[in-house]
Amino acid sequence: MHVVLVGPRAEIVRGLRADGHEITLLYEPGHRERVAVLADQVERICAVDSYRKVESLWSAVHHLEPMNPIGAVVTTTEWAVVAAAVLGQLAGARSLTPAQALACRDKGVQKKKWNAAGIPTASWRVLCNSLASEAEAESWLAESDLRFPLVVKPLAEGASKSVKVVRELDEFVTAADSIDGGRAMVEQFVEGREWHFDGIVENGKLSAFMVSRYSEPLLCTKYGKPIRSIALTPALNPDVYDSAADLTLRALHALGLTTGVFHLEAFGEPGTFVASELACRPGGGIVGEMTQRVIGVDIYEASARVITGDPIPRWAEETELTHGWTILPTAPGKLNNVEAEEIMKIPGVDKVIMRLERGSAMRNMAEASTLGVGCAAVKGRSVAECQRAIDAVVAAVERIHENAPLEAAQT
Repeated sequence: MHVVLVGPRAEIVRGLRADGHEITLLYEPGHRERVAVLADQVERICAVDSYRKVESLWSAVHHLEPMNPIGAVVTTTEWAVVAAAVLGQLAGARSLTPAQALACRDKGVQKKKWNAAGIPTASWRVLCNSLASEAEAESWLAESDLRFPLVVKPLAEGASKSVKVVRELDEFVTAADSIDGGRAMVEQFVEGREWHFDGIVENGKLSAFMVSRYSEPLLCTKYGKPIRSIALTPALNPDVYDSAADLTLRALHALGLTTGVFHLEAFGEPGTFVASELACRPGGGIVGEMTQRVIGVDIYEASARVITGDPIPRWAEETELTHGWTILPTAPGKLNNVEAEEIMKIPGVDKVIMRLERGSAMRNMAEASTLGVGCAAVKGRSVAECQRAIDAVVAAVERIHENAPLEAAQT
């Protein structure tokens, strides 16, 4: 089958090659280095100016002619989800439908469908235009059932980009105006523990499913705390899995997503879970590493195979140990001084993936929740042991940053 892959992802290319597919890769110029590594594994490559633009993707495949008819269009890139689905429909190929893709991207469309299906979620309202004044903001809020604190976010972004918690009227106006285009999702701030549920749905049923919980809500990344996540072992947490699976299936069915991979974030506790957001692509960070360890599935390879119809390889689930991971935090304004070998010495750590070379300038994690100098995977005999290992990793990285050179010292 000829498969168009929108956005470079090594795991996807590896899986498609193993299944014998012909690959056309479309990419944004910012991903040129990733593409160079994959160039000898794909049949053709073409740059596009934006993953979000159907026009750009559709014209690109015309510039690559002659080519075999497109059999499937796949992506793991959040910003390409809707455009890739439309391209699939235009090409008569296997893909998500545009309606499924939009419901999994636009938070307003998503929550409206959840409300209609009785899925518990925070109170919300879409702000269709930017606010001209505090008086206009006060009037807009008065027409809704929303009360401070509120969360203001783009309708279709990812990695917590441009998400803000506001507690006063002036903060609300400023946050709303900062969203590109002036259209935003405004929802009630939800207290409590945050979770993420990752897996595969096939023909309306969960064929792979993993439950994880964050050490702190994702919005804590806005205040310098990196993502820390622990995947619960299915055999050791059956009741939690039953409750999470119930919410997940209802949420998926309400959005019409019957076949695909997903990443669902939720708040609360088993029995009282509240749906937050659902994406029809694998989770970020090293969620793929966790699904391999915990439930015996490569969620990234599966995200293509569930579309192409190829069998999804599976191996034994974890039954005894607990696995977790963390982003290695940054210290903005300094140069990275962290080395994988040093982090690997910490008890419980069994894998470190560096994303930023030593000596490179570090960005602020407030920009995106997945920003970091790398990631570390840990394992332990219990959730508590796993959490201690994760906390030790974060503390060690922060100590290294204390003595890191300032970015200005590079010039």
